[in-house]
Amino acid sequence: MIVQVASNHLSLQSMAEKNGETFPCSGNLPLTLDDPNFVWLIESGSVNLFLVEIRHGIEQSLRQHIMHCGSGFLLPGVIADQNQDQEGTKFIVIAKGITGTVLRRIPVSCLDQVEPAELSAKIDTWVLSFSKILARFVTYLPRASILAETGTEQILKAGTYTTKKGVVWITDIPEGSSLYMDVIDGAEPTVFVNHKTPIIPLTNTTWLTALQEISMRCHSTEDLITRGLLSQALAGFHLLAFSLEHLNRKLALVDDANLERLRKTSRDTAEKISRERLYNIYGLPFEKDFSVDGSALIEAMKIIGKHEKIEFHFPSSTDPTQNQVTISSILDTSAIRSRLVRLKNEDQWWTTDGCALLAFRKSDNQPVVLVPRFFGRYWLIDPIGKTKTRMNAQQASLLQTEARMFYSPLPGHKLKVEDLVEFALHHSTGNIIRLVLAGIPGGVLNIIPALALGFSVGIVFENGDENALLYVSLAVIAFGLIGSLLFILQNKSLMHIQDRAIARLEAAFWDRVMRLPNSATNLRPSSEIAIAGTVFQQLRNGGQLQFIESLLSMVFLLPLIAYIFYLDFTLGLVTGTFCIISLLLSVLMGLMQIGFHGKVIRATQRTSSKLFQIIKGIVKLRIEGAEGSAYAIWADDYRDQKQAEVKLGSLERHSQALGVALPFLAGATLFATIAIVKNSTTPLGDFLVVYLLFLTFLTVTIRFGESLSILASGINAMKQLNPVLDTETEGSIGKEPVEHLNGEILFDRVSFRYDPGGPLILDDVTIHARPGEFIAIVGESGAGKSTLFKLALGIDQPTSGAVLYDGHDLRHLNLKQLRQKVGSVPQSIQLNTQDIWDNIAIKQEETTTKMVWESVRAASIENEIKAMPMGLMTVVGSSDSVLSGGERQRITLARSLLGNPSILLLDEATNWLDNNNQAEVMQNLGLMDSTRIVIAHRLSTLEKADRIYVLKSGRIVQTGTFQELRDVEGVFKNLIDRQDT
Repeated sequence: MIVQVASNHLSLQSMAEKNGETFPCSGNLPLTLDDPNFVWLIESGSVNLFLVEIRHGIEQSLRQHIMHCGSGFLLPGVIADQNQDQEGTKFIVIAKGITGTVLRRIPVSCLDQVEPAELSAKIDTWVLSFSKILARFVTYLPRASILAETGTEQILKAGTYTTKKGVVWITDIPEGSSLYMDVIDGAEPTVFVNHKTPIIPLTNTTWLTALQEISMRCHSTEDLITRGLLSQALAGFHLLAFSLEHLNRKLALVDDANLERLRKTSRDTAEKISRERLYNIYGLPFEKDFSVDGSALIEAMKIIGKHEKIEFHFPSSTDPTQNQVTISSILDTSAIRSRLVRLKNEDQWWTTDGCALLAFRKSDNQPVVLVPRFFGRYWLIDPIGKTKTRMNAQQASLLQTEARMFYSPLPGHKLKVEDLVEFALHHSTGNIIRLVLAGIPGGVLNIIPALALGFSVGIVFENGDENALLYVSLAVIAFGLIGSLLFILQNKSLMHIQDRAIARLEAAFWDRVMRLPNSATNLRPSSEIAIAGTVFQQLRNGGQLQFIESLLSMVFLLPLIAYIFYLDFTLGLVTGTFCIISLLLSVLMGLMQIGFHGKVIRATQRTSSKLFQIIKGIVKLRIEGAEGSAYAIWADDYRDQKQAEVKLGSLERHSQALGVALPFLAGATLFATIAIVKNSTTPLGDFLVVYLLFLTFLTVTIRFGESLSILASGINAMKQLNPVLDTETEGSIGKEPVEHLNGEILFDRVSFRYDPGGPLILDDVTIHARPGEFIAIVGESGAGKSTLFKLALGIDQPTSGAVLYDGHDLRHLNLKQLRQKVGSVPQSIQLNTQDIWDNIAIKQEETTTKMVWESVRAASIENEIKAMPMGLMTVVGSSDSVLSGGERQRITLARSLLGNPSILLLDEATNWLDNNNQAEVMQNLGLMDSTRIVIAHRLSTLEKADRIYVLKSGRIVQTGTFQELRDVEGVFKNLIDRQDT
């Protein structure tokens, strides 16, 4: 039956009263909606609709509740199911009302008297509700290739076709060219039997997949009413729905089996991880599965990993024969950091002592490995042929000018001193051997000046052989040159050891800081962690090299003491005793300084930390007139710092005074020994040799004592790293890779508290966002909204419950890969001190200019950037000197939109924007097919949300659309009333 449009229209209620017939519909008087020639208007009460499976008039299963309809809802008559299976099973729709419910039956022929806009809204509500039932078994809604728009004729290439809002009816669909919800042919003849051209409705929960390029027309419901096609469209939709439901019931059995398999896999994964952690209590190794092999890149990474002791993991889904593996995927799976380095042939880089590098040939872009040899210089290794070639200028010219180096991470467990030493000295064996080989002969050569003096006195001056003195001079000069070369080699080796160790430790420390769980970083101000991270640079510049040099010099000069004993046992005994006493006094003075150095470092750290916070908040302090209070806070810690420095300085001066006195005491001791020992037969030349050797060794002892102060400072500085080194990091190794996100996220009965004995911040919260939905979370300050944001990104872990992405537990996913695929805007705005391009493209590699401008355009800041003299190259920072708060927030939003992520997490992402910019941003976001979870205080931005969750004291107290929540008393209405006033 065709509905035509009359010239004079009535409201639906007026027309129903005029032409309709009332029927009671309480629980004991159900109605079957099986006549497409009538529609039913709920005049009072409410109705529950059930989908019933019948065979030969007998119900075959429990009634499936499909929707609840309130007063004013229009229920179309449903055409009889013509797609019954071989056993004669078919579906009918039954309406059961609550007590007092009255329906009014209206002939379809009378609908031409109703205002088309009102009728269209009622029909759209029915189609949207019924479409959700059809999609109830769909776990992941596909991302749309094109969004349907009413009143257009669109050419759709192979892809997915859907709509964001309302209902769009598709006509002119060729048979065999598409699939409705990836199951039924969009123009299936057996579905649309006895009907003309198929008309299919698309909603935000249904879609059409084009298998080839097709042309289709898009209509609104009001357009169909005007053209008299409403009855045909509804009849075809109901037949399509029944046909799909038959398949859904069968597929549901398969889904149940797959769900049970997924649950078992999740349980097995959790059990495997727990077993590995239990097995690793004592640091025992467990076998890793390296099933991926065959690629030149993978083989190259294995060689580098073996050399640098880096544990690379490879994506399990990667097929090496198809060369799909990339450096980024390996680094993400392995949680390893890297950087590009430039190979300057003019600097002869292959002669230096560095780390293993991944390079590429110019000719075929194939990877090769550059590995330093034991004593420096590089070898080139072909990862496939395993051939080694010594690097030279000719070989270097065949390589690309950029290579990649990889940073070794510290182990994730609690670290001990021996762990740091082993990590720092990795591949320093060659330098250590050079140090020893240069130090021992260098120490022996220190005897030469004393021997020359003794020889000169004993032979030259006593015998009058002046010519021999010339030969002695030449010999001393020659040995002096050799000693200088050995000293240079010794210090060069020592410097290489120190620089390599500190560089490895510093990079690994900051890598560890970025892996720390949020619970660890919350315990200390970020400024303290930042200051602690400068310890390695302080060790590099603080003179710790002097302590190592002094210690090694003492070891290498031990032959001097042995030679003194050889010349005169008595003098050797005296000098040895004196040196031991001097060394003990120096060590004692150094130990006394350790405690004061600790006080100075802790006080300095507190002072610097508070000064950093004061400078950061200087504007607020000036506004509130609290400069005096801030100065007082700083002055207290500064006073403690200076008091500790005064006491430390006193000890250092005493140590220096001891060093000045020791040479004089040493000389006096030797002279007194000669005077006391009456029968001493020590020749004058030997005595002078002993005296000079004694002073040489004593000088090194004094230097060693002075360097103990530096050592004490370094020990206390390293103690500042303990909170970072003692905390286990969050691991991504061995977890499920995140190669794609469909857009579903579920907070499944999540509870959270910061401390085990603290109050619950979130209490049994369940929030479900399907792909493409706009979900809003509102509530008063402190309700737990931002905590949900942190839980969604894995920054904090739920006390109970789980966060699921596409059905996968977040705890089992690779967090780094997940965060790269989720666009997020935190509440606090922070830009790096770089240009706008780098601030936007920082999250993704291989970013193109087109991608950046698309994200800029979506964030509604395109005009502002184009107006800047340097455009995207404009340098910005964390201050407000270049950009306003709203501009900085939109750049942060553009960064999150880069690459069109399937999920967006926005925490107060528009609170700095004015109403016009905010409306434009929300409109642009509405055109995207990403799942959006928005936390907002400005409630006017949430009118188009598919669902709003209202939080109060960590619990969900209301759920619904904006219109539904606005019209009922509750927390949401109170929030709106506050903002309106």
